[in-house]
Amino acid sequence: MIGRIRDMLTFEGICYAWADYPQMLEDMVETCCQLVESQLDKVLGKIDFDFATGWEDICFNYGPILPPSFFKEIIAPRYKRIKNKLTAHGIDLWYTDCDGDVRPLLPIFMDAGINCLFPYEVNSCTHPGELLDAYPGLRIMGGVDKMQLIAGPSAIKAYLESLVPYVKRGGYIPFVDHRCPPDVTPENYLYYLDLKEKMFGM
Repeated sequence: MIGRIRDMLTFEGICYAWADYPQMLEDMVETCCQLVESQLDKVLGKIDFDFATGWEDICFNYGPILPPSFFKEIIAPRYKRIKNKLTAHGIDLWYTDCDGDVRPLLPIFMDAGINCLFPYEVNSCTHPGELLDAYPGLRIMGGVDKMQLIAGPSAIKAYLESLVPYVKRGGYIPFVDHRCPPDVTPENYLYYLDLKEKMFGM
């Protein structure tokens, strides 16, 4: 609803638009929503889907670019329209790709129907277990702290062990968000992969 608009307007441009041209910005969001609804109408009921995905790259390491009030008032009602279409066709798992610290937006996402986070940048947010404990029904993909992969085997093992109860509980798939930093050695990365397979399976 807003990530592609951010791409078109740029980071600064979308902030100016929110302050100076709010009706224009809402009209752009509405247009995005109608485009999504039109595409869903073409495929839902004709193809069976297990889950829905979205792309809303609107956060960075200090939270969302626009305030939560904008999401609650402008974005969430459009999410709910999409959610109604998904629910009507038996789709109850919906993840969005949103980087950065999503915590200010998470209650709005959950209320509007988005119930899974990806790729979950743990270093911009928090340990995934904190949110999984706080929000029943939330799922997360990602959340492995790649800084621990730099630190070495003992740090890698300790961090993966902290994820065990959430993997066992279900609704959480651990992996490194995006790419590993260049200072993660091949030895450490292979250790991480082998240990993760041993602990969690393929």
